[in-house]
Amino acid sequence: MRPALLVSGAALAALALTGCAGSDESAAPSATASVSAEEIAYYRCLEKNGLVLETPNPGQLRVDKDKNTDEAVAAAAEDTCRDLQKAIPDAAVSEETLELEREVSACVREKGFEDYPDPDPETGAVDLTAAGVQEDPELRAALQDCRPQDTRAGDPVVGG
Repeated sequence: MRPALLVSGAALAALALTGCAGSDESAAPSATASVSAEEIAYYRCLEKNGLVLETPNPGQLRVDKDKNTDEAVAAAAEDTCRDLQKAIPDAAVSEETLELEREVSACVREKGFEDYPDPDPETGAVDLTAAGVQEDPELRAALQDCRPQDTRAGDPVVGG
């Protein structure tokens, strides 16, 4: 996954989210924010395709999980913007986050999804599309059940 997709689940699940950032300049990155142009383009694409964004910190964008409850809209936006997401440079992952993601993967496998992969050791991300999360609601539910309580604010499929 990616910045907070960081689908990694931590990204996708760390998809904890409250306000709405429109398409005004207030959502542009500040001089201190470390947000890439690719990341901004991806989130703006999601916004143009029906998802509501929020700005939790100056210059940071993410999907507002409380305001985006239509899974069909979210899935369509993800499909439309997938190439932009792939262009986002991967951030280094902390050992703590990597261990959390390994535990989540092990938990999902224990719930009967033996082929669920471990996270990428460089990024902590799991390719949720390849894992079949969008197509399998039971896998999606298992993934949410396996997230530690403090990171379960979001859906692990949509970045934010």
